[in-house]
Amino acid sequence: MRKSLPLLFLLLIVSPLFSSDPGEILSYELEGTLNPEEIHEFNGELFTGYDAPVAKYSVDIYWVRFNSLYPDGADAPITAQVFIPRYEDRDSRSVYVFGAGSTGLRDSCRPSREHLLGIKWGLYRSHVLAHAGQGSIGILPDYMGFGDPDRLQYYMVAQSEARVLLDSIRALKNLIAELELETVSRTNHFVAGFSQGGHAAFAAADYRREYAPDVSLSGIMGYGPTTDLFSLFREYSDVAPMILYTYSLLYGQQNVDPSQVLLEKYSETLEQDLLRMCVGGIQAYYPHVPQGLFKEDFIISLKENTLDREYPLLSKYVEMNDTGLRGERIPVVIYQGGNDIVIYPETQKQFVDKLKARDIPVDYVFYRNARHDTRQISFGESRDWIEKHMN
Repeated sequence: MRKSLPLLFLLLIVSPLFSSDPGEILSYELEGTLNPEEIHEFNGELFTGYDAPVAKYSVDIYWVRFNSLYPDGADAPITAQVFIPRYEDRDSRSVYVFGAGSTGLRDSCRPSREHLLGIKWGLYRSHVLAHAGQGSIGILPDYMGFGDPDRLQYYMVAQSEARVLLDSIRALKNLIAELELETVSRTNHFVAGFSQGGHAAFAAADYRREYAPDVSLSGIMGYGPTTDLFSLFREYSDVAPMILYTYSLLYGQQNVDPSQVLLEKYSETLEQDLLRMCVGGIQAYYPHVPQGLFKEDFIISLKENTLDREYPLLSKYVEMNDTGLRGERIPVVIYQGGNDIVIYPETQKQFVDKLKARDIPVDYVFYRNARHDTRQISFGESRDWIEKHMN
């Protein structure tokens, strides 16, 4: 790894004054409008094997660029796709803010490119569009760092993910005012996400009080959420290099040194490898299990839960980015597959039990034969859950 890596982030070097408020719109553009038949056709591939929902509304699609804040205090331009149903009356509306699953670190891996290039990372636009077709205002933001030529994605950085989702809600409020949208009397905000996006949704709840007390949250929705990062290291190890690399840039290689835990054949070319691939290539290149990726001493420490003692600095920075357990009593629903190989059901159940121990209201929906992606099988139940938690 090059000694100059931290310059990519410039996190500890400069703290410029930001010129725009978080959530302030920098630009917006109407892409177009899809009617219910077009929505159904566009979403067909996502719902293969399931009954695709029939859209109730035509949907206007906007590209919105708004401001957030990097951890160093600098302006962070964020790109989001915003889906606004064409309502016929004035009423309170649900807002569905969705965090995508892992796509990679470099800008060419940003979720907003997926449908433009015909890539199938998770068909995230289709997912949010399906919710918009049922009447929710949908927001699909790119994560922090995407769209900025001087930065990479702040992968699994809880603070950054939280700011993106919370500032998406602020930006929507500004967009509604800019459009003079008379059909929205008030909004109920639901933060949702698949896999990494579930980590982000819980981060938004964790950081809401300190970062965005003006933003209310009506619910948190996780589809196979990956909130405990060392569990992810154990159970789906191939994303660990992205986490280690990101943290080495953010917190300094003296605190998080990937070469301390990765086998030499992976640590020597870590930057080169991660910056030439998006998630499909990354998952094909790195082992899915700890064996063959990590050094043996680290594997033993992972297994025996001795990381705090044997890798104290790494543990500090990884565990500070775990999400979901700060105790805000916001209703939660988790949709978990019994055949999930990314986050094991028993690990997810442990997380649910920790939430309940903090008096957080949790609905845990378990699909015995489902795999990691539970977005399609749970769609009808998720719509019912949103309606139940409108206030």
